[in-house]
Amino acid sequence: MVKDVNKLFGAKIKEYRIKRNLTQWELSGLVEVDQKHISRIECGKSFPSAKVLEKLAEALKVEPKDLFEFYHLQDDKNLKKDIVSMVNNLKSEDLSLVYKFIRTFVL
Repeated sequence: MVKDVNKLFGAKIKEYRIKRNLTQWELSGLVEVDQKHISRIECGKSFPSAKVLEKLAEALKVEPKDLFEFYHLQDDKNLKKDIVSMVNNLKSEDLSLVYKFIRTFVL
């Protein structure tokens, strides 16, 4: 499981890095680590220390907690399972609103 978390965390770092139009080299300079360390983090082979994590969040202009919101990066099977679970827990008055929202993307 930890390996999965490392990979998801790395994917999140990469997602934010690309959003900010930064190369691994540029991000490594902002964070003051070797570019290979950024690469290992993004591949899920390494996890940053607390100090590096703080610098990553600052360089990517996000709150540290945002780096751990990676549920949307999971595989399709688990994503669908989570969506079904959330829909099953909706109140009836919210169900039609969610339906309308989803329908706008399906059509």
